Amino acid sequence: MLYCSRCGQALPPGWRYCPGCLPEHAKEPPGSQAGFFLFLGNFSLAHRRPQLAALFYRAAFETGRDSWVDCFNLGCRAWQQGDVNRALVLWETSLRLNPGNYLAHFNLGTYYLYNRNLRAARYHLTRVRRLRPGFVEGRINLGTTYLLLGLLEASRQEYAFVLECIPGHPGARRGLALVNRVAAIGHRSPERAGIQEPGD
Repeated sequence: MLYCSRCGQALPPGWRYCPGCLPEHAKEPPGSQAGFFLFLGNFSLAHRRPQLAALFYRAAFETGRDSWVDCFNLGCRAWQQGDVNRALVLWETSLRLNPGNYLAHFNLGTYYLYNRNLRAARYHLTRVRRLRPGFVEGRINLGTTYLLLGLLEASRQEYAFVLECIPGHPGARRGLALVNRVAAIGHRSPERAGIQEPGD
């Protein structure tokens, strides 16, 4: 899960800051034509003109379908509007145009993790680790994926890496505690766990 680096509020995939903390330089219109249409759509939506915003978003999509950056940004916008399927398609398109887009892998991996498609989550989040080994949000989500898959040692390594980078990271501490708890339950003797041996 991503958190706003200014106020600490939890964010959906694709956001770097919450809307109230958006830096001034990020509010300036981007350089590409699709980016400019996206900016106008956001501006129209912020000023309660949803029909006009929809026209600008459509224009951004039409002009930006060959740019991985524009596809990624349009996917984030679709996510923010609640159009999850369109967001997923746009992020996949962004990856086809640029397989090195670690944020698109992160968004897809996080979505699949929360929807318990662990195989797809593992695929995308291991790509994040390969492309950006120091991206701790990706390492946290990969650790959670490994934990849910029952790969305790791999999960422990991911959480330990995060704690090396950011000592006391709450998500990594909680994840490591869960790994240790699951490992302790798995190592209890069958009698103490209340499990009968086969043939009893």
